[in-house]
Amino acid sequence: MVGTVDDDSTMMTQEEEEEEIAAEKIINEEYKTWKKNAPFLYDMVISNALDWPTLTTEWFPDKQKHPDHNYSTHRLLIGTHTSGEAQNYLQIAHAYLPNPLRADIRDYDELQEELGGRGGLGVGGKDADKIKFSIVQKIDHPGEVNKARYMPQNPELIASMCPDGRILVFDRTKHSLVPNGVPKPDMELVGHEKEGYGMSWSPHQEGHLVTGSEDATVRIWDITHYSQDSKVLSPQRTFQHHTTIVNDVQYHPHHPALIGTVSDDGTFQVLDTRRDSSDEAALKYDAHEDVVNALAFSPSSEYVFATASGDKSIGLWDLRNIKIKLHSLEGHQDAVTSLSWNPHEESVLGSAGYDRRVVFWDLSQIGVEQQPDDIDDGPPEL
Repeated sequence: MVGTVDDDSTMMTQEEEEEEIAAEKIINEEYKTWKKNAPFLYDMVISNALDWPTLTTEWFPDKQKHPDHNYSTHRLLIGTHTSGEAQNYLQIAHAYLPNPLRADIRDYDELQEELGGRGGLGVGGKDADKIKFSIVQKIDHPGEVNKARYMPQNPELIASMCPDGRILVFDRTKHSLVPNGVPKPDMELVGHEKEGYGMSWSPHQEGHLVTGSEDATVRIWDITHYSQDSKVLSPQRTFQHHTTIVNDVQYHPHHPALIGTVSDDGTFQVLDTRRDSSDEAALKYDAHEDVVNALAFSPSSEYVFATASGDKSIGLWDLRNIKIKLHSLEGHQDAVTSLSWNPHEESVLGSAGYDRRVVFWDLSQIGVEQQPDDIDDGPPEL
């Protein structure tokens, strides 16, 4: 009987291995198909292999132009998620990207029948070899970087979330470009009992930061209270309005006192920091039947926001009446984990999920009539 159990166990292991191998083959085939078609889908794709995966990414707001050249240097904030034994880092990368150019008939490629095309960074693509990606600074970090965000009022100040629940603040200018193996944050924000992934700087009040954690709390910090005597800060306020893991938080881009939060409890809630209550939100609604992983307030509308869920959908809402969902965006094949509005086109929303896909939605196309041949490709806004 024992032998039968062992045989069954071995058989299950073999079946699981076969399923895993089959799944990897599908992933590889999908990637090969995407890579083959990439030149026809995008103006440009830069691919760079990192030493370790990163759980976080954010473009810095600045851009350095290079006179007499057709490219600019953009900065990117990323982290590492190592095997556990290797040192982790907060990292600053430089991405050298082509400047938008006006169409020039001299760039017309008769063979490809397109204007510009691959390598067409100006006449003859003279700067094509300058387009690259490189890590320019590594700052030692204790454990993987769950999330990192720069402070809007001073992008050189960066907050990061640690696996032990701490939030660390680094002044990038006070750290060398090359790490020495010893993490030395400039501030430590201590209060969360578990790790988290929700973090947002206030765009209205310098030094104000809100975080959400797996300890089911949301905490507000004010780093302007920092003193040279102690680099450890406690939260200014703690909210306990969710019943389980808080996945994402965001300061409202138009109203300084409002903070949006989403959780594994399936709700979207809004905190009003002018209220005394720490156990009850000013606004609460069951946004999805599954966990809510992310939210994003529209930067161009004070009422519109989006939520991403484990039910594979994205909800569009209006703060003036959240009992009625404006629209449901459906195109992902697994849980949706990230959201970001295009800062240049107010109707465009980006999303990412466990299906390994980044999807762009044009909300201005919602409801547009489709040809029968286009219906299988998804809704018109996809």
